[in-house]
Amino acid sequence: MMLYPKRYLITAALPYANGPLHIGHLAGAYLSADIYTRYLKLMGKDAIFICGSDEHGAAITMRAQKEGTTPQKIIDKYHAQFKATFEGMGIDFDYYDRTSSKEHHETAAQFFKELYDRGVFEEKVTEQFYDTEANQFLADRYIMGTCPKCGFQEAYGDQCENCGTTLSPTELKSPKSTLSGGRPELRETRHWFLPLQNYETFLKEWLEEGTLKGKPHHDPDSWKPHVLGQCKSWIDGGLQPRAMTRDLNWGVDVPHEIPGSDGKKLYVWLDAPIGYISATKKWAQQNEEDWKSYWQSEDSALVHFIGKDNIVFHCIIFPALLQAHGDFNLPVNVPANQFMNLEDRKISTSRSWAVWVGEYLEEFPGRADEMRYALSRIMPESRDSEFTWKRFQDFNNNELVNSLGNFIQR
Repeated sequence: MMLYPKRYLITAALPYANGPLHIGHLAGAYLSADIYTRYLKLMGKDAIFICGSDEHGAAITMRAQKEGTTPQKIIDKYHAQFKATFEGMGIDFDYYDRTSSKEHHETAAQFFKELYDRGVFEEKVTEQFYDTEANQFLADRYIMGTCPKCGFQEAYGDQCENCGTTLSPTELKSPKSTLSGGRPELRETRHWFLPLQNYETFLKEWLEEGTLKGKPHHDPDSWKPHVLGQCKSWIDGGLQPRAMTRDLNWGVDVPHEIPGSDGKKLYVWLDAPIGYISATKKWAQQNEEDWKSYWQSEDSALVHFIGKDNIVFHCIIFPALLQAHGDFNLPVNVPANQFMNLEDRKISTSRSWAVWVGEYLEEFPGRADEMRYALSRIMPESRDSEFTWKRFQDFNNNELVNSLGNFIQR
C-alpha cells in the first residue's frame, strides 16, 4: 500500500465553460484541492495541481445558440473568466489548461484509438432521439422531460438537476427537444460503447478492498462513505454498456482512420478527464519534467477533487477507461464534497440563485481570504452545508477580527 508516495498529482474537476463560477463550485472542489496541495508543498512534497476548462459538450452549443454566437466565443469568454476568478481567489494551479487545445484533441483521440485497437469497445446500432424539425440527432442535454425518480419536469437527458440522478434520455417521461420544443422520434445510429459490466469485479476490488491486480493500492477506509456508497449503489444495480461517442458537431473527433467515424465526436466524459493527462503533458513540457512519472509511476499518487455529482464519472467510468488502457495510474482517493446551499435554497445557475465569485471579487476587492475562510468553515465535506451572508459576517467579525486579530495583537 502506498503510504509514502514519492510524488502527488492533484486534480480538480474541470469547470464547464458555459457559465461563471459560484461559491458552490469553490466549496465543492477547488478550495479543498488548493488547501491540500499547499499543505503537501509546505511539507516539502513533490506535488502538482492540475486543472483546466472543460470546453466540449452539448450544453456549450446550446448556450451559443441561445446567445446567437459560436461555441468558440462562449468557451473563450468563460475560459478567461475562470482563469481570472481562480487567480483572484488564490487558487494556485501549477497548470491550467483547456480541452479545446490542439494538444488535448491529439491526446484524447490517441487514447480512444488505443482502446479501439485493443478491442475494448463494442460497436452497436441503437436508437437515439432525433429532432425532425432541427434535422439532427439530439445529444443528452438537448432533451428535457420529467425525471422518472423525483418527478422534476425539467430534467435533462443525462441528469436530473433536482435529485442528481444520472439518466439516459429514453428514461425521461414526456421527452421534448430543447431545439424545437417538439417531441423527438427515435432513429437508428451507430456508436462505440464501453462494456462497463466487464469491469464490475475490478471496480469492486479496487473500491471496496483497495486492491489493484491483487496488490494493495490504497486504504478504502480513508475514502468518504458517501463516495463509496454511491459507487456501491451503481455497481450493485448492475453496470451497463455506455456509449463513448456522440452525434455532434462540437468536440473531439473520433479518429478518422476508424471506419464509420464521420460526424462522430468523443463522449464528453471520455474527453474531459483525459484533460488531466493532456494538461500534465503541457506542464511537464513547460517545466522540462517527465509527465509519465506522475501518471504511470508506481510511486506516484493521483487524487481527484470533485463534487458529488461527478462521483460516478471519476470513480467508475474513468477508472474503467484507465484500467482498459492499462498504462495509467488509478486514483488513491477521490474526496468528493457534497453540495453547498444558499440561504435555505439550492444554488441554481439557471435560476441565477448564486453568489458569483467574479462579482464578489469586484464588489469586495482584496477580500478573497475572508471568503476562503468562510467557505472552509462550512465546506460540505460529508454532508450538504449552508451559506448565508449573516454567517459570513459572523465568521469575519467574530473569528477573523475578534479572535484571530486579538490573538495576533497580543
